[in-house]
Amino acid sequence: MIPTESQSRAWMIAWLQSSDQTVGQALIKALYPFVVSVISKHIADQGAIEDLTQQTFVRFFSKAGQWNPHKPLEPWLARIAINVCRDHYRARQTRRELRWSDLTERERVAMEATLQNREGPSDILNEESRTLIFRLLDTLKADERMVLSLLYFEDRTTDQIAKICGWNRALVKVRAFRARRKLRQAFERLERLR
Repeated sequence: MIPTESQSRAWMIAWLQSSDQTVGQALIKALYPFVVSVISKHIADQGAIEDLTQQTFVRFFSKAGQWNPHKPLEPWLARIAINVCRDHYRARQTRRELRWSDLTERERVAMEATLQNREGPSDILNEESRTLIFRLLDTLKADERMVLSLLYFEDRTTDQIAKICGWNRALVKVRAFRARRKLRQAFERLERLR
């Protein structure tokens, strides 16, 4: 059951007043699907999603006193989850080049279909195209990856991204432009290597 905004706000206020473990567990149980959905839009590795979800809740409870009870809880929690993902990619510093030989057979089929601008088996393209996109995104810096994920996987506006990331709108546009260019270059490099 996904709680309504008023329910999650009431549980959060109750937890802030009492630090009751039962209320905290109810919050986690209720908000868990929401946090997983936010993180899975940014992280392809299923094993990392669970770890990052736990890190998000640790940060959520440690920063609970900073939440404004007059504002909705979910956007605040989403920002925490997004920052946890950003920190994850910064720590990994994965900006390596992706090679054709690094791709699985199914990812190669998806890549070929994309390059030839044709339809392939839809189950392969849906699943493997997403994996391939995440692998290409791994070649970017953390902030570049985050801005593209927010723009295209979460359909956020530049104003929303600026607020989430603490940047101004112009910086969001510049980072998105540069990230798209780098992603295109990584894709073209991969195409030449096949």
